[in-house]
Amino acid sequence: MKFLKSILIFTAMYVAQITHAQNVITSSNAVTTPFQSLQELQALAEQHIRTIATSKVGNLHVKAEPLDPRLHLANCINKPEMFLPSGANLSSRTTVGARCNDSNAQWTLYIGVNIETETPVLILNRAVTRDAQLNGLDVIVDTRRVPGLSSTYLTNVEQLKGYSARRDLAAGMLLTPSMLQPTVLIHRGQQVTLQANASGISVMADAIALSDGTANSRIRVRNINTAKEVEGVVDSATVVRVDL
Repeated sequence: MKFLKSILIFTAMYVAQITHAQNVITSSNAVTTPFQSLQELQALAEQHIRTIATSKVGNLHVKAEPLDPRLHLANCINKPEMFLPSGANLSSRTTVGARCNDSNAQWTLYIGVNIETETPVLILNRAVTRDAQLNGLDVIVDTRRVPGLSSTYLTNVEQLKGYSARRDLAAGMLLTPSMLQPTVLIHRGQQVTLQANASGISVMADAIALSDGTANSRIRVRNINTAKEVEGVVDSATVVRVDL
């Protein structure tokens, strides 16, 4: 009986020692990881984009592209530095750099990040031709999930004021600033009113525009009576102002 009791005590002590050794190994592995977590790098890249994005309209959706699981980078004890490569812009697909400068780990990695924004956008409700002036009747406002930042798209009908189509545009298109151009108010060869202002006095004269002009742009005109050429600012579709 004593012999059996001794065997049981010895077995219990042996199992306890093995369990303790396993716990020590597990604890050691938990503290020291030989390789950098790729999931952590992806999360840091996404957070970096959210931090530097200047869009204040709509909800930002950021997703880093998966990294190759075969990639083994030395573990960075300090938090890796995230940065945008020189010349990079925030577009629908942006590259984010990750850098580690630890004494035991020095590496640089580039991570692709996809950006989308859920935002109100202006959508053409009819086809328009080049140079057609646009207004609120030409568009509908709808919330869409679009590639890139909301600043890539027009989001308010007030942004159409003073602009016309740069080219033919089809119905259903989401409007971007690049699709528009300032509306030409005065055309070359058009007869206009030249308004000369000096010391609170305004003098009007008929003149001929020598070039096209958009709102607040500067163009040259020729006084019909004197044939003198002057440069003025386009005030409206019929008036060019000269401040003397």
